[in-house]
Amino acid sequence: MTDQRKTKNQLLEDLERERARANLERDRSVALQEASNKLAGVHDTPEVLRLIIDEATRLVDAKAGYVRLVIDGKWVVGAVTELAVDYVAEISALVPEPSNDVRKTLAAEAMSSSRPAVVEDATTSEIIYPQTRKVAAKFGFHGSAAIPLLVDDQAIGVIIIFDGSVRTFTEDELSILTAFADQTSLALEKALLLSEAETERERADSMSSIHADVTKMRQGQESCNLSTDL
Repeated sequence: MTDQRKTKNQLLEDLERERARANLERDRSVALQEASNKLAGVHDTPEVLRLIIDEATRLVDAKAGYVRLVIDGKWVVGAVTELAVDYVAEISALVPEPSNDVRKTLAAEAMSSSRPAVVEDATTSEIIYPQTRKVAAKFGFHGSAAIPLLVDDQAIGVIIIFDGSVRTFTEDELSILTAFADQTSLALEKALLLSEAETERERADSMSSIHADVTKMRQGQESCNLSTDL
């Protein structure tokens, strides 16, 4: 009889856990859709990146996060949550360039594999540079996830998320973060296309201006020749 009651209690506990997980997944799905709706109304790229990292950090109940891009072989900060500002400033001075050694940085592992990479404690993990581990400990950053930003299957940067406690981000949480990484990549690709279009427009305007100047010069020369003939 005791075993039957125990089994029944276990079933009830399992059912409650499954219900809680389903509710959490539903709430996160709704929140992700709301975040997507917010992003649809924002067109300034820096603002889009700030909104993405803020929402991504919030939806997985993390402490802090940032977006880092690789531009001309250097790390460039795309966006950062308030609690990560000083941390990012310190590691940017320590590690200004991305590493290709997947054994040394979480970002390198994520970008080289084009898949999320996680550690349960950034202050002790061997995949993190020793000096970076010290900075993480200083700011109380432990559980960490790195999500690559991909454009045309090429890694152009990474989203880093930190928790304030030892933690392994779940597959569901990584799926949410990957969705935000995809939105980040789309925003960056759009910004690049707009920049290229603007450059092309400026080039066309410049050529048009040069053509107009040459035309005026020719007209002036023709007028001068006509006066000489008279």
